[in-house]
Amino acid sequence: AQFTNEFAEAARKSSPGMQIEIQRDLELTLTVASGHPYSVFLHNAYDEYKLAPENKSDVVQKYVTSSIELASKSPTETVIDRNQIVPIIKDRPWLAETRKALIDRGAKKVPDLVYEDFSADLVILYAEDSPKNIRYINSENLAATGVDRKELRQIACENLRRLLPKIERHGDAGTYMITAGGNYEASLLLLDKIWNSGQFEVRGDIVVAIPSRDLLLVTGSQDSEGINKIKKMAQEASTEGPYRLTPKLFVYRDGKFTEFGN
Repeated sequence: AQFTNEFAEAARKSSPGMQIEIQRDLELTLTVASGHPYSVFLHNAYDEYKLAPENKSDVVQKYVTSSIELASKSPTETVIDRNQIVPIIKDRPWLAETRKALIDRGAKKVPDLVYEDFSADLVILYAEDSPKNIRYINSENLAATGVDRKELRQIACENLRRLLPKIERHGDAGTYMITAGGNYEASLLLLDKIWNSGQFEVRGDIVVAIPSRDLLLVTGSQDSEGINKIKKMAQEASTEGPYRLTPKLFVYRDGKFTEFGN
C-alpha cells in the first residue's frame, strides 16, 4: 500500500493534469484530460523494488514515466512503427491474467494480442519498443500497419538484432551467462545465428535456461555439472525475481529449441 501511494504521488508530480486513482494495492487508473482511463499494474515494479530497496526512487520514476506515456496515447491510435516491432517471450498464464484483469475492470472489449506458441509454458508476443515503453501489439495494430502475420517473426527478429545493445558472454568451462541489456535476454532464443555460430564451447547440444526475461544461462547436454548448476539457478530465479518465465531447460536441436527432458 505504501509503495502504491508513493507511486501515485510521483505520478501526480510528473503529470499535474492527469487524474490518478488508486483502485487497490499495486493497481491504479490514470486518466488524461481527453477522458480515457488507463490501468496501471505495479506488480513488476514492486518485485523490482524488493530486489534493491535502495533504488526505490529510480524504480518508481522509471515506471511512472512509462505509465504516463502509455496513458497519454489515444485509444484510437492503432498504427505502429514496423521498425520497432520486437519479439518478447512471456509465460502463458500472463495472457490469461491480463485478459482477466481487463474483464474484472469492466472492459467491454479485450485486445486480441498477437502471439504464437513457443513451448507448453511460453508464448512469443510482439510489441513496439519505444525509448520509454513496450506496447504490446494486437490484431488491429497489425492490420493498420500493414504487416502480414507470416512475416511478423522475421521482421521482429531483424529489428531485435538491430536494437539490442552488445551481446556479451560471461563464464567459462562450458557454463555461461548471456547479457544483452536486461530486457531481451530470453528473446535471444529466437535468433538462430547466435546458436548455430559455434561460439559456445559446450559438451553435447546447447542447453539453456530462461527463468526470467533478463537471465539466460547456457551449458551442454552432456555436462551433468553444468546442467545441475543452471537448473538450480533457474529454480531460484523463477521464484524470486521479477519478470518470471519458467524453471524448465531447453535444448537446441535441428535449428530450434525444445524442452530438455533430463
